[in-house]
Amino acid sequence: MRFTTLFLFTLLLSGLTAGCRSTPPRNAGKIPGTPGTSAAEKPAFAQKDPVVPTGLTLKKPPKTTDWLSGTHIVAIVNSEPVFASEVLQRQRGALTQAKNRMTPPEYRSLQDGLIRKQLGGYVERKLMSKALTRSLTSDQQKALREQLDQLFIENELPRLYEDYDVDSRAELKKKLADEGLTLSVLKEDFQQQQSAMEFLRQEARVREKFPPSEMLEWYRNHLDQFAVVPRVRWRQVLVTSAKHGGRDAARKVIDEAVRKLKTGDKFADVAREFSDGPAASDGGQWDWTQKGSFSEDRVEKALFALELGTVSQVFEADDYFQLVKPIERDDGGHRSFEKVQAEIKKKMFQQERISEMKRVVDELKQTAVISTVFTGSSEPAQIKPERKTPTP
Repeated sequence: MRFTTLFLFTLLLSGLTAGCRSTPPRNAGKIPGTPGTSAAEKPAFAQKDPVVPTGLTLKKPPKTTDWLSGTHIVAIVNSEPVFASEVLQRQRGALTQAKNRMTPPEYRSLQDGLIRKQLGGYVERKLMSKALTRSLTSDQQKALREQLDQLFIENELPRLYEDYDVDSRAELKKKLADEGLTLSVLKEDFQQQQSAMEFLRQEARVREKFPPSEMLEWYRNHLDQFAVVPRVRWRQVLVTSAKHGGRDAARKVIDEAVRKLKTGDKFADVAREFSDGPAASDGGQWDWTQKGSFSEDRVEKALFALELGTVSQVFEADDYFQLVKPIERDDGGHRSFEKVQAEIKKKMFQQERISEMKRVVDELKQTAVISTVFTGSSEPAQIKPERKTPTP
């Protein structure tokens, strides 16, 4: 078997993406509060009678217990335990910081929320990784491990060095230890991720070609994605009272600008000479500006109503005067099918890929026996979102 080391599936299917990187970037920021789990993130575990092997306990510890202390099991997948530390290891550093700012119940609630959000994706990766291993002979499994080792050294270690700002393994191991991590744990997690992606690559049957009729139908069903907001490119002469020592003086300046325009001077030259606006040095020219983004309705109305190249009336305000002129306009609507075919192909391929990834994972789940600590029964396991208090 030839393992495709450069295969990089963009795991867009919610649930498959959870925890794809071995560690978060350094200074990754805050851990969100106890999150719920969207419908797309819920793994649809199908078996009715999960088998709990002798010696494995699937039970929540007390509400003040740290999930990262000890060996607490949060799921059993085909008779194999999944420990809380496996699911949370990517957030160990940030969790350590959060622990110092929270009460034990708050900290535990935060951990519960993270596990609920990430457990489905972790289980799916584990299923795919195991499925890939089962499909190989012992020699192929050995070759796979060797290639994964090499891939970790060539691709992941340099990233870890950069993220942790170190130059050697010894320094990296020390910084990881400060966060309760080890290099071997990150390596195992990385290899499981790569194995899962390779399994998807082998099993997913993603179409790459789509007939024109199907593309046209997709375009018509997704017209909102190709909407174009009306916009205009324009020039401006802005004369402010503050710049010229008062309203009367500013009035004289704008009148002189109007006079020069009437005698044939170019708008750009007049703007450079008289305008106080930020675009004066560019001849008063503003780039594409969308309808609805102007601060003055009367100016926007003029720019979308005047014939291109026509100078507006003088618009007066308490502290300024201005002239505007539309030079190019796009009246909006929708981009034509002919112009967006390449984009449609890309979107359809992405949609097809997500659908195939879901099919592959769902097939694995149909024959898997899975239970989680959050279900608390032998019914089909399902990670349920926590209820959120409505905000007023």
